[in-house]
Amino acid sequence: MKIDIDDLSFSFDGKKVLKNVSLLIEEGEFLALMGPNGSGKTTLLRCIMNYLRPNDGAVLVDSKPVYTMSERQIARLFAVVPQSSPTDFSFTAYEMVTMGRIPHARGKLSGETKEDAEVIKSAMERTNTWQFADRLFSSLSGGERQRVIIARALAQKPRVLLLDEPTVYLDITGQFEVMDLLTELNRDGLTVIAVLHDINLASRYCRKIALLNEGRLESYGSPSEVFTQENIVRIYDVDVLVRRDPITKSISVIPRTASAIRSSHGRRAHILCGGGTGGEILHELLDAGFSPSIGVVNVLDSDFELAREMHVPVVSEVPFAQVSEESHAENLKLVDESVIVIVADFPVGPGNLKNLEAAKRAMEKGKRIVVLSPGTIEERDFVGGRGKELIGELIRNGALSIETTADIRDILSEGKRK
Repeated sequence: MKIDIDDLSFSFDGKKVLKNVSLLIEEGEFLALMGPNGSGKTTLLRCIMNYLRPNDGAVLVDSKPVYTMSERQIARLFAVVPQSSPTDFSFTAYEMVTMGRIPHARGKLSGETKEDAEVIKSAMERTNTWQFADRLFSSLSGGERQRVIIARALAQKPRVLLLDEPTVYLDITGQFEVMDLLTELNRDGLTVIAVLHDINLASRYCRKIALLNEGRLESYGSPSEVFTQENIVRIYDVDVLVRRDPITKSISVIPRTASAIRSSHGRRAHILCGGGTGGEILHELLDAGFSPSIGVVNVLDSDFELAREMHVPVVSEVPFAQVSEESHAENLKLVDESVIVIVADFPVGPGNLKNLEAAKRAMEKGKRIVVLSPGTIEERDFVGGRGKELIGELIRNGALSIETTADIRDILSEGKRK
């Protein structure tokens, strides 16, 4: 069964909410309707189920317009799971699921049949809610109630499951329970179309994304095709990092802090780091409104990767090589441009000893120097004591000594006022 949304437009009180949306949804698809608030996601969902009639265009199911179908026919094709369900009644979970059999009732006064009972039990077992059959719906947790509502939808025996923000009021455990269940149902052949707000959740579970903005379909495809940095910045108006999660392999979107976006206008602060020691310092600088830079780190270092992702100036070197004179000079240039230089607690070896020499040069030029965890330099010194000697010289000449990155905050506040 294919759903063809053909040049669909819809207006509320003369204002166009959907504008010429065209979309082909294949049978067995798991599709997320995404976009900012007011982009038309829920309106499109309601047009699909024929709750709203479009002004132009149509929703076709296997080439047949949904508006030509009876309510019973539509209810046998589509089952709807709303954002939330009222709890101010005394129905049990079983009675709630029973309502899903209404489209299959032979008459208004017909009772529950043997087939109904089997379908209801199967739906509740499928959603792991049979154990709640005799409990009041109102007594269940948010995640449990949502699973019961999905069981009610399954009792309709639909071919398509439509969900309007099914995880919006759930804690993280409930969110994953619902999304895991939807994935299992989809694998069994059920087409799933869900309005979602959480980009990372949609990327992890949905095979296709339809990204809407101001009533228009802006992008359609796989999560990696749709959730690009360019699309998210343009549509959501927020600066983000887009990367692939190393465990789930799904696209992961990380919003930058507002100060990160403004960082190019802040006072320069330089971090001498490596081996992943610069990350927390970098975030502290950004949060304090500074414009940070990093050097010198090799291109396989996690500090280099983070700097590139955050669009922070970074001086790099090839792996397993000593800092070249060219990289050292570039590093010194960033040091000279900075009002404060922070020496992270990085392991000191022949390859990066010049970073400490850069700190010494900054001290000689009157720069403010902060040294993180100088007491641990002996165990991080792999150059026969030269690292310890340089750190000691910095401290003796007035460098500030701190033990944790949290201590940087007060120093940065003072530095920003100077």
